[in-house]
Amino acid sequence: MKKAKRALVFLLALLLLAGVAAAQENIIEGDINKAAGDLEILRGTMVNGNVTVNMGEVDILGTVNGNVSNNMGQITVHGEVNGNVEANMGQVLITGSVSGDVVGRMGEVIVEGVVGGNVKAELGAVQIRGTVAGGVDSGLGELRIPGEVLGNVSSRGRKVIITGTVRGDVSIARGIVELGPESEVGGRVYVEKGMVKAAEGARAGSIEVAEELSEAEIDRLFRSEGYRFHGLDDLEDVGDILGAVFDRFVRALSSIRPSPRGWRFSPWISQFGWPGRVARGLLNMVVLFALAALTFTLFPRQVQSAGEAVLSRTGAVLGWGLLALVLAIPLMILLAITIIGIPLIFVEMLALALAGILGYTGLSWLVGGKVLGAASAGTVNPLGTIALGVLILGAVSMIPLAGSLFSLVIFVLAVGAALATRFGSLGPAPTGGPPAPTESES
Repeated sequence: MKKAKRALVFLLALLLLAGVAAAQENIIEGDINKAAGDLEILRGTMVNGNVTVNMGEVDILGTVNGNVSNNMGQITVHGEVNGNVEANMGQVLITGSVSGDVVGRMGEVIVEGVVGGNVKAELGAVQIRGTVAGGVDSGLGELRIPGEVLGNVSSRGRKVIITGTVRGDVSIARGIVELGPESEVGGRVYVEKGMVKAAEGARAGSIEVAEELSEAEIDRLFRSEGYRFHGLDDLEDVGDILGAVFDRFVRALSSIRPSPRGWRFSPWISQFGWPGRVARGLLNMVVLFALAALTFTLFPRQVQSAGEAVLSRTGAVLGWGLLALVLAIPLMILLAITIIGIPLIFVEMLALALAGILGYTGLSWLVGGKVLGAASAGTVNPLGTIALGVLILGAVSMIPLAGSLFSLVIFVLAVGAALATRFGSLGPAPTGGPPAPTESES
């Protein structure tokens, strides 16, 4: 009798534990789409669908059986993603596992866990501390591999530093490949223009440099003159990035649900509310970054001169900017009254537009450089710096009421910086100093 009671108690205890475990397990069937705000998938939660956030941070502690994408914000995966991970404007940190590909378009990509597919970053640094089963394609940022890559590695940035293992080939268009004393490359190390630094003990299948450049010559390509324009392919890369960002943004807004059982809205109707303001703000950021990237690519020295003038010639910048703001409309009216001066109105508008674009690019470079310089002692890609600056200035401009005043201040500083430096032709004042360097000064 006692044995039967004990067996019954034991059975009830097992049933109770099973019920508690079942209650703790949270399963969400279907996609999760969120317009704005942070999203956290807790431990013990399984999502059988895709996770999409348009603006905010995504933190995966549980399991997602689908793709995870974020248009504007950081993605952190501590748990498991059985699909792809894609971030357009924000950092990607993988400490757990991702079965598919990891893509970061404007932000750093860090892999400390396991990625079953490929890793691709277009405007941002890449660090592989864990394992990548596929290949690694790095755009305009620095690439560090202390971990293991089973596929090929390619980069269009300045430097590739390998202290771990790459089973395939390593190739870089222009820059330096550094091989640490315990590094191993199973295939070929190929540099189109640049050099290879191989420490004693480094192993590689073969090393080939098509055009040998000294470190000083490489520095001039990336530091003294910014990112130099080498052909239409460079602009095509930036265009692809911007196109992907805008496409993801439109697709994110086309069908938004704050929860699997929530409501959805049409982006065309939402233009009268806050989603419409967010949409316009993000579109403005994309367009401004496209103009800023093109301006810096073609006129890097002039952009840096205008950006430095905001700090070194603050009084002159404010004076010229306010003067342009006050006199622009009266001058147009005066030219219109004279009839003969009507064609000069278009010249004035063109001059203001060019000054605004040049000054805005310099201001974005300055702001992004200050933030990245304070956050990291490593090398900083100039286009990534400008992208961050555009993001910060654009985000502040979207604040209700205060954003309009801030936009006016940006206009005054941008036009003033261009005019005070004669469209970037004047260097910085002797008492001024540049912002955080765009590349290592070593």
